[in-house]
Amino acid sequence: MTQEEKTTQLKKLEALVLFQKDCLNGEDWDDYDKAEDEIKKLEKEIINIEEKE
Repeated sequence: MTQEEKTTQLKKLEALVLFQKDCLNGEDWDDYDKAEDEIKKLEKEIINIEEKE
């Protein structure tokens, strides 16, 4: 994976965390949980990428 692709993955993670924070502040628990699931998937992808290199 290229450096640019890694950066894109990290930006997605950052955006999801910020979205989740907004959900928490707005007490939008359904979207909060959906964001949490996506965050976990993305974290696993990032970890797998790092282990392969």
